[in-house]
Amino acid sequence: MPIDTIRGMPIDKILSSRQHPQRRRLEESDVEDSSQNNDTDGFIGIPPPSRSSGISRRLTNSRKLILKWIICLSGIFVLLHFVPRHINREFKYEPRTVILLWNDENVNGQDSNQCHCVITSNRNYTKGPIDAVVVNVDRPYSMDGLDKVAHTPDYLVVYANLHPLNLDQNPMTIHGESIFNYSMSYRWDSDLVWAEYYFSRIGNPAERVLNFTAPVISFMNRLPTKVSSRLRLNFRLKQYLAMYMQCKDMNASTKQGRYLMQMREHLELSYIDSCHASNNCAPYKFMLIFESRRCPDYVHPQIYTALANFVVPVLIGGGNLSHLVPPGSYISGDDFHSPFELAQHLQMISSQPLLYEQFFWWHSKYVISYNKQPYCALCKQLRRSRRKRISVEFLEWWTVYQCPGSED
Repeated sequence: MPIDTIRGMPIDKILSSRQHPQRRRLEESDVEDSSQNNDTDGFIGIPPPSRSSGISRRLTNSRKLILKWIICLSGIFVLLHFVPRHINREFKYEPRTVILLWNDENVNGQDSNQCHCVITSNRNYTKGPIDAVVVNVDRPYSMDGLDKVAHTPDYLVVYANLHPLNLDQNPMTIHGESIFNYSMSYRWDSDLVWAEYYFSRIGNPAERVLNFTAPVISFMNRLPTKVSSRLRLNFRLKQYLAMYMQCKDMNASTKQGRYLMQMREHLELSYIDSCHASNNCAPYKFMLIFESRRCPDYVHPQIYTALANFVVPVLIGGGNLSHLVPPGSYISGDDFHSPFELAQHLQMISSQPLLYEQFFWWHSKYVISYNKQPYCALCKQLRRSRRKRISVEFLEWWTVYQCPGSED
């Protein structure tokens, strides 16, 4: 160590440097680095980043984020404070529309809901006045006790039926006036058209088809793959020509019974009870359907059964179905002079697969829909308006309808 340096150092550092030469070398290097920095021509080095300034920026961003969340949550709490009270107030005071089923029990006897209406079979319903009383005239009924039902002043007494009635089954009258002021039936001139099954367009099951298009030729190529595959599978299942289901009005002494006996002379016919899974209709190509009455607007339920099970219905008797089911989807016995001609026609179609397949063209445009909520249309009508017939109008509606039976 130079003598000049030693002279300027305190005695304790001189002793320390002699005892610890390594520390002495480090201190000398620090002194040299300091002198070199001071001798630089005025240049000042960039200071290292301040750790404390980064921390403060992160703290500031966190505070802003917390403040934003507080503002958002405050806004949500304000909305929740006002909106639910407004909705509950409207729901609480909204009047309930109630439909009483006079002679048709609900499932398990419990009240149900259809289209925001209460459907009940409880004649002593106390949660509100009755808006409409539905009488299913297909079932036995008596109107005793109707005057004791708590109802609205403009309530409806609905005449409801799915099947034709004879003209001698006149609607019940009181002092020469009908108790009914509204109609809900299969007839197209009813206040509401009512049916258990109906045709609808593909993709629009809620709307009933009123006008059908002409049959589509070579429709199989236009079907979706899933639909065409299902049809072809059912075609391969066909093993037998025809079958029929028993009708309550058909016996050997009636015209329909005699017609059936003649058909048996020319065809091998099977009899089945139903088309349920245990006794499937799929192996048959045709279903003979006998209808003794020729009632306008009426579709025999077995026609829907046949079509839904990929069987061609053959209607013997009955009315005009041209505007009720797709044309070319069924065979009418009226188009043939005798049972023998009809039997020959069925055998001819059975021997030509392409001709038989054409009866199913309607699958390219329509589907059979089931009326899952039969009182939904009535409910909507009640909530919209309550136009009802007077007694004279209803009796005229009943008597103008012609539903002749076939001659035996």
